[in-house]
Amino acid sequence: MLRLSDSWLRGLAVSASLGMFVVLVMGATVTNTGSAEGCGRSWPLCNGQFIPEFTVASAIEYSHRAVTGIESVLLVALAAAMLVRWRAEREVRGLVALMLGTLLLQAGLGAGAVLVPQSPFMLATHFGVSLIAFASTVLSAALVFERTGGLSNAVDRIAPRGLQVWVLGVGVYVLAVVYLGAYVRHAGVSLACTDWPLCRGQVVPSLDAATAVVFAHRLAALGAVLLLGWLVVLTRAAGIGQGLARASFGLSVLQALSGAMVVWTQLGLFSTLAHAGLMAVLFAALALLTRRVVKATKRNEPVVDLHLLSEAKYSVS
Repeated sequence: MLRLSDSWLRGLAVSASLGMFVVLVMGATVTNTGSAEGCGRSWPLCNGQFIPEFTVASAIEYSHRAVTGIESVLLVALAAAMLVRWRAEREVRGLVALMLGTLLLQAGLGAGAVLVPQSPFMLATHFGVSLIAFASTVLSAALVFERTGGLSNAVDRIAPRGLQVWVLGVGVYVLAVVYLGAYVRHAGVSLACTDWPLCRGQVVPSLDAATAVVFAHRLAALGAVLLLGWLVVLTRAAGIGQGLARASFGLSVLQALSGAMVVWTQLGLFSTLAHAGLMAVLFAALALLTRRVVKATKRNEPVVDLHLLSEAKYSVS
């Protein structure tokens, strides 16, 4: 099988990561422009045609499908290249399985949303799967850069196990907040609170069903910002992952502000896309932080770079 050079493999990893981000943002564009039925109940064709008649809705929906198809090729190529190089490594096999599994699940959920009307629950799940697919692609790109010398993978400190528990717990919590926010959007109740940071002019509004969901999302989002701020404190004390923790916290603040813009602009397209894009980058940063902390959590043993150990062995012999 053809083996890509290091530079080509890094380029493929970057292209796949950027492509998955574009797919995610284009999916948000389909939702926020009301173009989900731009191709009718037809999939993978558009209104039963390979090249459909042009309307704005059909162009948005069909271009999203086309970009997803191209991204699928990039992901399969990246997965194959990683397996050719490092198929013996458990982390590589796990990331490849996660990338391809979420790709197939994402495509299946997208097709299901076209062919059969879906509940807000399933539509929100589609966005959550898209986030995991993007994060797994970014993690794969990080691994490729480490293995090909484009990024250092040295870990000179051991992370306390408590930090791993906190990082994993916050990651799960943030994913739950994302799901709740996606549910709010797909349920069509985003403007149940027409102002921000108050809701209907009150700190705690009277709660009907729609307002309760939106208010719960706002409280959960505030909790996410506070928890990510706490991770900054914990990583600084441990001396591991401080940069990624600070980036995650900063992105969470920007994410909150973009949420305010969604309300202030009455679901303006730019603000809704910024909200989705920032969430994707935030989740990817948190995934990278999780990987770094987990790799540094050992049983009182230093982390050994196997490549350097191998080179040292040959130099001695």
